[in-house]
Amino acid sequence: MRSPLRRLLQTTLGVVAICLMAAPSYGQVVTTTFGPFTVDCTPSGQLCDNTFSQSIGTISTLRVQYNASVGHCSNVAVHILVDGVERAVTGFLTPGQASGFFDVGPVSSGFHTVALRGEGTVSGCNMGNLVNWGGTMDVVHESAVVAAAAAAVPALSPPALAVLSAALLVVGTAAFRRRKS
Repeated sequence: MRSPLRRLLQTTLGVVAICLMAAPSYGQVVTTTFGPFTVDCTPSGQLCDNTFSQSIGTISTLRVQYNASVGHCSNVAVHILVDGVERAVTGFLTPGQASGFFDVGPVSSGFHTVALRGEGTVSGCNMGNLVNWGGTMDVVHESAVVAAAAAAVPALSPPALAVLSAALLVVGTAAFRRRKS
């Protein structure tokens, strides 16, 4: 037969394990690549009148990287907009060059529109008007699905866990003493 102290220890360890698993967790950070894409511009200057945009769900983290198409015949910079507000501008990139990641967060939890607007410069085939541009967009964000699932699991605060552990210890000690008598 098991001793009450052993049962108490197993119960306490089980409660502690459950509480640790239920501790608040944050969304999983993931990178999503969009594209390849091509954006046609109305040839009326270097700043394209059209954007490439995607809706991104995140909790807070938002970083964006633009990768210029290898098919570009001139250099292109990209304006990065979040919900219609410019947050960053890349340098002029050669065909196939990546901008590196720009931190355009934190943002509020939910869905946000991330848009890229191309800007040309006179070089290669660009004679003063950007006709089209393209490439891929990498977005680093926190997966809201993981965070929503974690938020649904109740968690004990450290003080509540301490009180529960102390209560189990008192009850177990009393049961052990009764059994011994």
